Amino acid sequence: MARVTKRVVIFGVSLIPTKLLTLALTDVYGIGIKTSTRLAAELGISPRMHVYDITEKQQYLLIKKIKEELCIEENLRDRIKSNVQRLILNGSRRGFCHRNHLPVRGQRTHTNARTARRVIMGISKKTK
Repeated sequence: MARVTKRVVIFGVSLIPTKLLTLALTDVYGIGIKTSTRLAAELGISPRMHVYDITEKQQYLLIKKIKEELCIEENLRDRIKSNVQRLILNGSRRGFCHRNHLPVRGQRTHTNARTARRVIMGISKKTK
């Protein structure tokens, strides 16, 4: 089993060698299962290929394609954080909900969202 010890690192994320490549790519923040299968299909990589079977050329092409098309890892986290900060600063309803740790997308809070409301009221599981 010398093949399994091969280490593949993509954008600072070490992929598990025994996983299927399309499932292992979902460990990278910003890549889901649909995106990973689309990338594999565009590059001609079999969807049943394991991470330890990937060649250096395929790894290079995969990294190049991801870098060209997607916003991932720290860039994506920074973009999401700046979008939330913009909502908070311009005083929108969504910004108010983000600031007060309430549900943002219109969910009810009368009977649900108990964990969100506990944080607001100053009651946490640690204080009980």
